Amino acid sequence: MKTNRSRFLALAAFGLLVIGATANTAAAQNRYEGKFTLPHEVTWQGRVMPAGDYSFSLASVSLPAMVRLQGPAGAAFIFTSGISEIASDKQSSLTIERRAGKPFVREIYLAELGVHLCYTVPKAKKEQLLAQGPSTTETILIASAK
Repeated sequence: MKTNRSRFLALAAFGLLVIGATANTAAAQNRYEGKFTLPHEVTWQGRVMPAGDYSFSLASVSLPAMVRLQGPAGAAFIFTSGISEIASDKQSSLTIERRAGKPFVREIYLAELGVHLCYTVPKAKKEQLLAQGPSTTETILIASAK
């Protein structure tokens, strides 16, 4: 009799745990959604992203924040290397930094959340810096889906 009660309580506890985890995940999903268009190929956290239209979602801004991208090459998950919560009066945007002739995603700014998601941009060698001159940046506007 005790074993049946223990099994029932264990199953009930497990069921509540699953329901709680599912509810948390569902509530946290897609905290922010947006769209942008890459005019050319870029490298983002070591992944090469082709030019084209992209949609993305962000479930949480806590580290490591993960952006789920959907674009011409399919789906990808990109993790941030840092977060800054300095609000700006700018519109939501993607910042691309060009170093040694190669474009890298440096940051996403989400105006509605007041959050900058920062990404790693490889450092150029000293010789390349001298030959190529300073790095340049471009801004791509993000259309919020929410």
